[in-house]
Amino acid sequence: MKQMVNERGLSDQFEIDSAATEGYNEMCHAGMHYGTREMLSAMHVPFEEHYSRRIRPSDYAYYDYILAMDDSNIEDIQSIVGVDTDNKIHRLLDFSNKPRNIKDPWYTGNFDEAYWDIYEGCQAFLESISNCHI
Repeated sequence: MKQMVNERGLSDQFEIDSAATEGYNEMCHAGMHYGTREMLSAMHVPFEEHYSRRIRPSDYAYYDYILAMDDSNIEDIQSIVGVDTDNKIHRLLDFSNKPRNIKDPWYTGNFDEAYWDIYEGCQAFLESISNCHI
């Protein structure tokens, strides 16, 4: 998402962050999965080491959009931040022409499929909000 925003010259209009619904990586200070690193490198997407943190209720108030990979993430997010009264929480691929869940490569091992689904979702999300806000 950050690369796409930068390429469109919109960096000054976005604050992009990442958070998890579980606290394991935050507690253990586990870094980015090697499969993610390999996929991003193969696709020439710049990245820095990333240590996840658990989403907080204050994130709901702060951010305009909270994008999730699947229905289970949505449920977990809502259990942490509360009811989505402002309609901020969405599956990333709900902005695409083919709404669906993104399969977690941690479990599937398919980082290729996850990358292309996320790519599709990010493109569709940016197009959707640029038609409304930018």
